[in-house]
Amino acid sequence: MSGLARDAHPRTVTTVTTPGDVSNSCDPHVPKIQQAPQCDIAIAPRAFGIDATSGCSHRLGIRGPFSLSPGLRSMSATLRQKPAIPSETIDEAVLALQHGENCELPVLPEVAAQLLKLTGDVDCNIGDVVPLIKRDQSLTSHLLRIANSVRYNTGVTVSSVQQAVARLGLLAVREIVVLISCKCRVFDVPEFEAHVRQSFRHSLATAAFAQEIARVRRMNVEEAFLTGLLHDVGRPILFQALADRRRTHGLVASDADVLRVADESRVSFAAKLILQWELSQRVAEAVLYQLSPPEAPACAMQAATLNLAMSLACGILNPIAAPPEEDQPHPMLEVLSIYPEQFATIQKNSNQILEWVDSTT
Repeated sequence: MSGLARDAHPRTVTTVTTPGDVSNSCDPHVPKIQQAPQCDIAIAPRAFGIDATSGCSHRLGIRGPFSLSPGLRSMSATLRQKPAIPSETIDEAVLALQHGENCELPVLPEVAAQLLKLTGDVDCNIGDVVPLIKRDQSLTSHLLRIANSVRYNTGVTVSSVQQAVARLGLLAVREIVVLISCKCRVFDVPEFEAHVRQSFRHSLATAAFAQEIARVRRMNVEEAFLTGLLHDVGRPILFQALADRRRTHGLVASDADVLRVADESRVSFAAKLILQWELSQRVAEAVLYQLSPPEAPACAMQAATLNLAMSLACGILNPIAAPPEEDQPHPMLEVLSIYPEQFATIQKNSNQILEWVDSTT
């Protein structure tokens, strides 16, 4: 559209061109004018005295070259429209994340990564571990608090890092370091805070039950704990990634959509994080096959332990949703060859485990 201002002399015409083809002018004295390349603002017709209904120009009383007033320049800038962010579906977003597009997995804190590497060495000693922990104040405070929790407390309050490491042992320190890293780096998504907290509580309870099952079956206790702790980390990872894509990629998805997709895809993302943190290939495999333990190529027993621990954790955290125990024994009891009296021993720890989960979260 264009607006035209003519003075008393018909041959003197001042032209103001705005984006669009102005060939529809009703003034016979004015030739068709193409869009002026130097002008890229869209302004309402009445700003130049043009009747939007007729398309005809009115006398503006402007002589000489036309220039915008400061007010109109401000208005023109306001009216410029940025191109809309193209939208994507929830399925497209998950597919992109699975291929690694803009999906940054949480990174272990530097000190935590060094501690895990150090304590994984058979020649590691306490003298090497204590100074490293003290370098991270947040890790130190979390370690002391968890060391004094009901699960690790030996009856004497731990007041220093050296005491904590000496009394807990290096394996327990490894467990706590991973726990703290998960709590601070993974289970922290403000937009889904309630769901993340629920996931973290379930992970803690699963880790504790997995450890009890491993003791009964004389399996690797630390491995069982890490498997339980990390089995659901894919859920908060997807919460964060999808929340980010709603802002950056125009993802059209409700919170209900995000919750559903996170539940469906959480397992593979959990396994990816475990491998990135260089914890254990066996832990990653057990987590990957947590819903179908017999299919695990090399870690069927570990996956079965995790599966049973998940069910026990659900039983104490959400007893209404848990299936009745007396109706049918859990199928993993047979896989693990756990006798009824052994299972009863594991269940006796339920109250202590629940107390520990409450104190940690």
